[in-house]
Amino acid sequence: MKTRISVFLVVLAALFISCTTDKTKYSEEEKPYTLPDKYENMSRPGLIYVSHISNNFVSVFDPVEMKLIGQIPCGNGSDVSIVSSDGTKGYIANFHSNDVTIYDTKTNKTIATVKSSEHPSALLEIPEQKKILITHQSSNCINVLNIDDNSITSMGELCTGNMYYLKNKGKIYVPQIFTPYIFILDPVTFHITKRIETPGRPMAMAFGGDNKFGYLANFDSAEVAKVDIDKDSVILKIKNIPSPRGIAVTPDNKYVLVTSVVDNTLSIIDANSDTVVKTLFGLRMPTWVITTRDGKFAIVSNQGAAKLSIIDLIDLEIVKSIDVASNPISLFVDNR
Repeated sequence: MKTRISVFLVVLAALFISCTTDKTKYSEEEKPYTLPDKYENMSRPGLIYVSHISNNFVSVFDPVEMKLIGQIPCGNGSDVSIVSSDGTKGYIANFHSNDVTIYDTKTNKTIATVKSSEHPSALLEIPEQKKILITHQSSNCINVLNIDDNSITSMGELCTGNMYYLKNKGKIYVPQIFTPYIFILDPVTFHITKRIETPGRPMAMAFGGDNKFGYLANFDSAEVAKVDIDKDSVILKIKNIPSPRGIAVTPDNKYVLVTSVVDNTLSIIDANSDTVVKTLFGLRMPTWVITTRDGKFAIVSNQGAAKLSIIDLIDLEIVKSIDVASNPISLFVDNR
């Protein structure tokens, strides 16, 4: 296990270095790339947060104005960020400094920096328990961050992937990056209750609005697996999607969007027919895809080009490219 993890991290490091070398300076647009201490609607819903694995900040992007509006300082190697359900705090997992930055969303100031296990790479809020779960791309177990006092405890469960909380189903889904399983956790005890076996390297999941089906990006298997949520079983495999990495379902449940990080494409799957209806080219090492809160656009992070690609979800075309700082690896939209 440790050998596999080390190899994967070395590959990641090589990719980060190559991307950083490609763009080592800010563009003219990025030079004034800071936030003031205060400004109107700073913590408003709908903003998009861009984590940069080779930098010590998270970018803030306004999808209405289609422009960057600043950055939030954090530890070394921002890997993923979230905003709390009440909108008062933000949390940033710092991959290289092995800690989590907690900040005030109204002032942009750091409240605390708490040490985590090695290589934190995913965060999930469980609001009713006042907890933040942290998983890691390492051999470490789940950390549980207490929102009230910022203390961290370690669970016995070993989970390495992104987490998804389906409150109405009473389940947390965690695709495992290093083993061919989706783990299902109890949202109260945080213990594994079930495992769904799926070949390949499970990278990320997305769910339809009714939570009937989940879609799993299987990196090594070049496919997207469709999961029946009530039965917790794979019922279909959508083939010929090379190296899928990021995945999202549009708010109208019409499309499943899948980034192919090696082929530099975005596959668009019709959710009714479960077939690829279009492939968009012109991306560069696309890692993450999300949709805006209004459902009009999809946004893709291009780690290899230091850009965000904006896709019109009616015409299914790339309509704009936004320059950002190097190595944009993950995206979070504040859907309050």
